Amino acid sequence: MSGLAPNARSGRIEESATLAISAEASRLRAAGKDVVSLGAGEPDFPAPEPIARAGVAAIEEHNYRYTATSGVPALRAAGSAWLRETFGLDYPPDEVMVTAGAKGALHMALETIVEPGDRVLVLAPYWVSYPALVTMAGGEPVIVEAMPERGFIHDAATLERAAAEHRAKGIIYNSPNNPSGAVAPKADVQALVDLCKERDMWIISDEIYATLLYDGAEQTSPAALPGGRERTIVVNGFTKSHTMTGWRTSFMAGPKEIIEAAGRIQSQLLGNPCTISQAAMLKACEHPVPEDQEMRMKAFAERRAFLVERVNAIPGLSLAPPMGAFYAMIDCRPICAQRGLDDFAICRQLLNDQLLALVPGSAFAAPGFIRASYAASMEVLEKAVERLQRWVENA
Repeated sequence: MSGLAPNARSGRIEESATLAISAEASRLRAAGKDVVSLGAGEPDFPAPEPIARAGVAAIEEHNYRYTATSGVPALRAAGSAWLRETFGLDYPPDEVMVTAGAKGALHMALETIVEPGDRVLVLAPYWVSYPALVTMAGGEPVIVEAMPERGFIHDAATLERAAAEHRAKGIIYNSPNNPSGAVAPKADVQALVDLCKERDMWIISDEIYATLLYDGAEQTSPAALPGGRERTIVVNGFTKSHTMTGWRTSFMAGPKEIIEAAGRIQSQLLGNPCTISQAAMLKACEHPVPEDQEMRMKAFAERRAFLVERVNAIPGLSLAPPMGAFYAMIDCRPICAQRGLDDFAICRQLLNDQLLALVPGSAFAAPGFIRASYAASMEVLEKAVERLQRWVENA
């Protein structure tokens, strides 16, 4: 028998929990089951017509050959302008590159700054891919325990202790947050920047939900604050705001030497981001669609309000209003304690007994919670809440 086998590091990489839930829901649907899934964070709206048409036009015009590895110059320039006009971030085009989605950008950022064994702080609750991406880059993810009592926003003292104890090289920061919908106030972001400046740490700032905000919440990029720009790598784009999830393009912005290094890595890994998708992304930069965005945010706000009202009416469950993104972290700790279940068991029972797919909070290092995505129609949300309530009442 051959001794050849995958290496040890690959064995430490687990499948994405959210994609696994979606896959199981799809399997049950294929078997004829009426599954309701609030697992995946993917808007149910189509991509705006002008943007989709730009991708179609690229194919019709035979614009599907290789591009410069970090993106076509026109798109890098457009991304620079978009970041400046939308978020007040001043990055020239040579400090902006195009990547294969936000996940690709995060991978490039970590590959560029992490040395073998470097420790990177990952703030819980976190998007499920963060620890795996750190491991893939040869680093060691250090999970900073979730703080639901502070609305899932970490205080400066907690971050200082974690950074000092583990001699962290950097931190992955995400606001608005997936999975909690938390949006960090400016003062907390400045405290993070001050800590990283004092300890000479990198900040990888995942801002992919930056335009999805509610009730007057304001997103603050660490790169926009004093001391932040030179140590922050920003990840942003249109994947979530414009339903461009499958187009696999995003922006990464940061110090010039970081962008150049990431470009070299991308040249060997991908060659270039999808040429057709770059054409669509260029259209998104140059031709805003405010009517479409207003429609989306109105719908998300209505869905959010519906979930908050209905979930809080179910005994044993509670839901604080998310301030950004389109995720709801439902607190089911009272039910866990009452029934002797963990959140994984709750999600298994919901899927098996009620054909309702939700994601356990433990997948994001937030035990006792379950995540629901409200990037789904009101009809789907109504069914989901009915099934959730039925499960609670029938146990």
